[in-house]
Parts: sequence; structure tokens; C-alpha cells
Amino acid sequence: MELNKGKEITDNEMLKYKHLVKIIANKFKNSGEPLEDLEQLGYIGLINALNLYNQQREVKFETYASWFISGEIRHYIRDKHQIIRIPHWITELNVKIDEFIVEYKEETKQIPTLKKIAEKFNLTEEGVKEVLKARDVVHVVSIDQGNRDYDCNDYPELAKIKNDHYKSFRLPIEDLIALELALNKLKNLQRKVVNYIFIKDLTQTKTAKKLAISQRQVSRIKNEALKTLKEELESDTT
Repeated sequence: MELNKGKEITDNEMLKYKHLVKIIANKFKNSGEPLEDLEQLGYIGLINALNLYNQQREVKFETYASWFISGEIRHYIRDKHQIIRIPHWITELNVKIDEFIVEYKEETKQIPTLKKIAEKFNLTEEGVKEVLKARDVVHVVSIDQGNRDYDCNDYPELAKIKNDHYKSFRLPIEDLIALELALNKLKNLQRKVVNYIFIKDLTQTKTAKKLAISQRQVSRIKNEALKTLKEELESDTT
């Protein structure tokens, strides 16, 4: 098979390698981008591969196409996000873990096991592993970004970060994560309104003055934000 640049791509050719696009797109599922969008980018890469592939390259088409598919997705993520964003609470938790390791080592002359760290912070061992992944991601992006391709499988899987057991009057970490993810879906002005009213405990009148908008607008934005949060949190539990 020899496919030259400019050759019309058939539906059969696209269908034949559909599974390849889905497999590669799934590897980037933790990038924060919808899987459907990633697959669409993957198909663009597949079309480019089909157009440019030449049998004389002495490489299997699947291998050749994988470069184009993953490259198209990876470039999109890098262009859009520029830097892989790690939630601030994961960064703060890593700082606390570091402090605990130092204290534990001073007291026992040993480095704490994963189980000890999990017990200290009321997390499952799997959850601790995901929190620690953030360190590798920051290293890859800030220090070695020019020389190493970022693999989104290294990004912490937030769904795996859970409390080991329930503590009275404390919201489980998985619920806090779900809430933060939902808040991130709000528009900038909506987040500000929610922050002023529900976190800083300001009245709608004071919030309106802070944001230089009317009280009626604050009320409308607040209701829209709460509706969005409700929908996001409910969809997360289904």
C-alpha cells in the first residue's frame, strides 16, 4: 500500500484505523480535555498519516500513524494549556508530605513507607501514589519539557484520591475534589461571585460594589453559578 500526499481518503481507510485513534486519545483522558475532542484531533493526525505514508519508509503504518495521531493531540494540549496545571491543594499536600517525611526521618532514622504516609493523611495508598505523581509532572514540564514528551498517563488521576475512612465534620477529600472541579467549570465572574458570597460571606450588595455591577446582576450570576454547580456535581455521581 502506498498512499501519496493529496490522495483522497476513503471511509474504509478511516474505519480501519478508528480503533487506533481511540486507543491513543484515551491515553490523554486525564488532560482535562473532553475525550470526544481528543478523538477528533486524532482523526486529523490519522488523515495526515494516510496522506503522507509511503511503504518505502520501512515502518509499519500503525507505528507511523501513531506518531501523527499522538502528535496532533499533544500539540493541541500544549498550545492550549502551555503548562500542565496541578491543583493547588495537591501541591500543598505534597509540601505537607515532605514535612512529614523529614520529621519521621529525624525521629526514626528511617523513611516512612507508603502505608505510613497514607495513615498520616487519612488517604488510601492508591491515593497517595496519585498525589505523588504530581511531582513527576512538574519536573517534566518545568525542567525537561524541551527534551521529553509529556505523557498524560503521568498526570494524577483525581478519581483515585480518596480518604481511607470518614472523619466527623470533615468533607471527604473526594467530595472536595469534585467541588473544586465543578468550580473550575464556572466562568470567571461566576467564581468571583461564589467566592465573595459563600466563602468571604459578603452580602450581594457588597459583592456588587466589589465587582462594579448591579445587585440584580449578582443575584442572576449567583443563581446561574449554583445551577451549574448542581448539574456538575449531580453528573459526577451518576
